[in-house]
Amino acid sequence: MIEKLTKEQLGMLESMKGVLKLAADIAQAKISLLALIDGKKGGARPKNAAPSLYVYDQAEPFTRLEDVPLDKKGQQTEDSAGQVLRLEDEPLIARSIEENIVTEGMREFIFGQYERLKVYPVSDSRGRCFAAVSFEDREADVLFWDNTMDFLRCSRIENAADPCYRRLAGIDGLVLVDGADQSILAANNVARHIFRALGVGKLIGRPANSLDIHWMSVGEVIAEKRAVESEVKRKGLILDVRFLPLVFDGKVRRIIAIMEDVTQLRVKDEELRVKSAVIREIHHRVKNNLQTMASLLRLEQRRAQSAETRRVLRESINRISSIALVHEYLSGQGTERVNMAELAREIFRTVVAGMADPQMDLKTHFKASPMDINSQKAASLALVLNELLQNALEHAFIERDKGTLSVEIYPVTQGMMLTVTDDGVGLPKDFRPEKSRSLGLKIIQTVVKSDLKGAFFLKKAKKGGTRAEVLIPRG
Repeated sequence: MIEKLTKEQLGMLESMKGVLKLAADIAQAKISLLALIDGKKGGARPKNAAPSLYVYDQAEPFTRLEDVPLDKKGQQTEDSAGQVLRLEDEPLIARSIEENIVTEGMREFIFGQYERLKVYPVSDSRGRCFAAVSFEDREADVLFWDNTMDFLRCSRIENAADPCYRRLAGIDGLVLVDGADQSILAANNVARHIFRALGVGKLIGRPANSLDIHWMSVGEVIAEKRAVESEVKRKGLILDVRFLPLVFDGKVRRIIAIMEDVTQLRVKDEELRVKSAVIREIHHRVKNNLQTMASLLRLEQRRAQSAETRRVLRESINRISSIALVHEYLSGQGTERVNMAELAREIFRTVVAGMADPQMDLKTHFKASPMDINSQKAASLALVLNELLQNALEHAFIERDKGTLSVEIYPVTQGMMLTVTDDGVGLPKDFRPEKSRSLGLKIIQTVVKSDLKGAFFLKKAKKGGTRAEVLIPRG
């Protein structure tokens, strides 16, 4: 459709297209980027072929997209990009392209209703007019239209990826600054309101680097000829300001400043940082208290005369240590999420080191997919894993001098699966978990059912021994 345009012309259109939506936000008007096709300006016109306009791109202000009608698929019909229009049906655009001048007038968009239309010609380096940019609005405030067109003309393709060129919100203020003397040339109502709250009355003509405005970044923009974003704190307000330069002939002629009041956002951020620090400190103290309890129980374990008492104390120490590991992970990060793979690996290492018979040739295997879960679920799962490992090490390898113990954690369709497998003596023939008097099994069944809302299975492993499975559903 536009194959007759030169590489330079297409490059100019692509540069404008990259920032067209931001331009619509700045101008607060619908903007159309129109290329001349089958016409004398962009290339040789075939015989009897009427010149047409190709809608290269189109954009509405972000704040008005909710008023844009929906198409048959329920999508917003924001633009008419890709459509072809007859040049003779657009007299203002036709005149702008043919005479290479800015045209302005009224246009009837619905019978009896008019909107303001302003058209700017687009020419290449040889002065050939090959396209036009139209601005249209029903309640026109053309304060920034001319400078928005300058913004489109001097934009580059890489600008679209610069975070400084993101779109505007309805509460953003706009200020136009002169690149020569750094004085303020224009401001929209939002910007005026913000500065009135700062005690600054008259804006027009005031230096942007004055003490009451304090936009020191303007000098940086002029010197480096690039967009800059900075935060300005004045009289209790925190303003995020983006400075977009309009560069012509190597000089910054104008600067478009976009202001956003982020005071409440920064206050909430600070509250969250403080809250996060407090939570980390609480987890750290809980971990220390649990470790103290474990140390006291170890002292009791050494003094105990009965083997049964030492066993019970050892199991209690392991349970406390497993929960302490959860709090240790949480104290080291600012989130209530735990990487279950890392936590399970540490529990596996700790329990095996503390309970495995040093005279036994025990081979261990651990495999886990990285999965983040909330701290409450992590504590419950840590306790379950601890009990499964203790049971396996205590009962699976009776009268054996070697064995294998494996732990796996992996995602399944229903949620997450934890398995503990050994190649030991296996389960008794008449064994039923629900009838067992083992405290460890009762803890596992209660935690899995009540806390994790999951399911617990004990079965014979494929190569002999026992396989324990814990299924934790999503959510």
